[in-house]
Amino acid sequence: MFNFYIEPSFTLFGFLTITWYAVFILLGVILAVWAGVREGKKLGIPSDDVYWGVIIVLPCAIIGARIWYILFNLDDDWTFRRIIGLEGGLAGLAIQGGIIFALITIFIYCRVKQISLYRILDIVAPGFFIGQICGRWGNFCNHELYGPVVKNPTFLSKIPILGENMFIDGEYRHPTFLYESALNLVGLILMLVLRRKWKKLKSGDMLGIYLIWYGGVRIFTESLRMLGDPSDPLMMGPIPVSILLSCIFIVAGIAFLIVKRFVGVNRDYQDIIREIAENKFDTILFDLDGTLLDTKPLIDKSFIHTFEHFRPNHILTDEELDSFFGPTLYQTFSRYSDDDKEIEEMIAYYREFNVANHDSMVKPMPGAKEVLRTLHKKKYKLGVVSSKKTDLVEHGLELCGLLEYMDIVIGADEVEKHKPEPDGILLAVKELEAKKAGYVGDTLNDMIAAQKANVKSIGCLYIKHPEIMLDAKPDYVINKLADLIKICVE
Repeated sequence: MFNFYIEPSFTLFGFLTITWYAVFILLGVILAVWAGVREGKKLGIPSDDVYWGVIIVLPCAIIGARIWYILFNLDDDWTFRRIIGLEGGLAGLAIQGGIIFALITIFIYCRVKQISLYRILDIVAPGFFIGQICGRWGNFCNHELYGPVVKNPTFLSKIPILGENMFIDGEYRHPTFLYESALNLVGLILMLVLRRKWKKLKSGDMLGIYLIWYGGVRIFTESLRMLGDPSDPLMMGPIPVSILLSCIFIVAGIAFLIVKRFVGVNRDYQDIIREIAENKFDTILFDLDGTLLDTKPLIDKSFIHTFEHFRPNHILTDEELDSFFGPTLYQTFSRYSDDDKEIEEMIAYYREFNVANHDSMVKPMPGAKEVLRTLHKKKYKLGVVSSKKTDLVEHGLELCGLLEYMDIVIGADEVEKHKPEPDGILLAVKELEAKKAGYVGDTLNDMIAAQKANVKSIGCLYIKHPEIMLDAKPDYVINKLADLIKICVE
């Protein structure tokens, strides 16, 4: 005869005690994160933002659940060691307090990271359901949260795992954990269907749906708990806290769904998914100087050195030096000489100084390596299209540890026409067989070349005079390279 009675904990390796409640909570977190990352990709939320969100929000939710439980059990003998779980573990967590603290933390996280709050809520709300579906089985293993005596216990007695674990104080009890888990599963399925089938669903609506559904489910199950063990639920005077809060959840959910349709931006859920899918990049191309590599000090000194030799009476202004970024050397020196031979001599003189001082003065732009590593890991095709010679481009990338991430490097010697003409970008797109490409640059010529090549133009604002580049009206604008991750949908 099998014994289906489940102890609240088990021992691993002979010394490590693990509670089933912790196992089910962990399972819920893993499944919620997995589902959140999958849907986040469709909504344009990078997986890194989801992972960091979990790392920040989950501890705050646990703290909130603990605080909420303590607040309504102040008569207990609380010590600091007991509060933080060093005595008796963390027995005593109120899930509704966890939800409230989690939502507050999510709001702050989205404001700081400048992420769409509504889109995050749309992946968090189903995650709440998943966590609760799994977590209630932890309550089952603890033999708690049971309801009143079952008048006709036939179904419990015929299912040994339910019967043996819900046989409490000599009688079969209603498994309220099972009811809540099952009803939340129905709510989760409803969410999954609505977000794919209901064309009127708005971004952010998932939170309202969750609050209404969970509030109704909790009122039902909490009413059963009151009939089973009246001392079990948290109380505020004669009113169970969870029932009162569930009513507030329902009202808040309805108000949220109504008010948000009149306040702020209300985009259709399906429109967001369609737009993200249509704009999904598979290839990111970069300008080099001033975009991936901080070469401005070297370039400025190279031009100053060249002009001191060929035009000693011409003092270069800051505006002139800034204008040298983007065009080829021939285009730049042609502004100061009509003699092709002299122009070639100026180019050679410039390059000699530039090469001699290159390694000591060039460094990667802040965040460049981290961004390229992330994009490379996520299987993006990466490349550089520059107005410099290919060997110089590759040397600079290798010096700064960036070359290993590049699938292609196109220099000025590989095309007949240079930026603002699109030849280099078009060649890279062709070689990489790119379906959807973006070109990241910091100059007006970069943006014009991208637009002529019919790829998305992404302008960097960390240059000294970005207004010149902005005249080209790039498709995207970023303040720093790290912002590129938000644009590149996984």
